[in-house]
Amino acid sequence: MPDFADITGYLRKKDKRLGTIISEIGACGLAGRRADLEFLTGIIISQQLSTAAADTIIARFRALYPDGKITAGGILETPDSALRATGLSARKCDYIKDLSGKISDNSLDLAKLQSADDDTIRRELLQVKGIGDWTVDIYLMFGLARLDVFPVKDLALRKAVASVYGVSPDDMPALLEVAGHWRPYRSVGSWYLFRYRNTYSL
Repeated sequence: MPDFADITGYLRKKDKRLGTIISEIGACGLAGRRADLEFLTGIIISQQLSTAAADTIIARFRALYPDGKITAGGILETPDSALRATGLSARKCDYIKDLSGKISDNSLDLAKLQSADDDTIRRELLQVKGIGDWTVDIYLMFGLARLDVFPVKDLALRKAVASVYGVSPDDMPALLEVAGHWRPYRSVGSWYLFRYRNTYSL
């Protein structure tokens, strides 16, 4: 378990604006989850959707598997019509089926992949249809609690950084420069900016 007291102390020294936010928000709650197929399909479902819309579809998707066990084989056996009835687009159905197919034929092993370095995880996951850098970043940060991830493709995070640091949410170099001060703990800085945005409805 990372020592977040030491990490936040380091970030306070590196970035006074972030330090103020850390003081307002309190202790860091970044923690890994069971970064399995269910978690990754949830991220895919969430792509380009509001949190409320994504949560609704994810709940319907999980309800397709009343035993509570979501497996690659189970998803592959589920008719597209049943998946679409949850609110999934045809494209996302295709993405989830592609992910499940790769897991089913052992070309992707999520359990084994979790112990790999960030670059290896990114390279492997980007082979799955519909998975881009945003999905990988969210998987690394919120699934595996990797400490040095900055999900620059996330619009909510960009808006939060923009509001605090006075940069444009579309100015990628400026956003990356801000987050560069948080290395090697960009995930922790990002977590605080996400929380800051949610707390103050930026």
